Amino acid sequence: MTQKLTVYFLTHKDSKERLRYYKTLAGARIAQRSRNAHLGFRLRLERIELEDNWEVERCELTDGTVIDATWVIEETVIDIESIE
Repeated sequence: MTQKLTVYFLTHKDSKERLRYYKTLAGARIAQRSRNAHLGFRLRLERIELEDNWEVERCELTDGTVIDATWVIEETVIDIESIE
């Protein structure tokens, strides 16, 4: 029997490389904030949803520039086989 499961991938915005997946949106958001902060995106202004089921952090840099951070959350549904 196949079941559907929603997962949240931490995805690089430019290369589309998926780093890993999370079972909860909260877990993915924690990882996203940590990775983006380490890249210098310290001040998050808002989270926005873009096409392709992406959730992006819109951040302000120290010089006042507003930019979308590098790591995004990509929501997707996968099929899993259940054992009976």
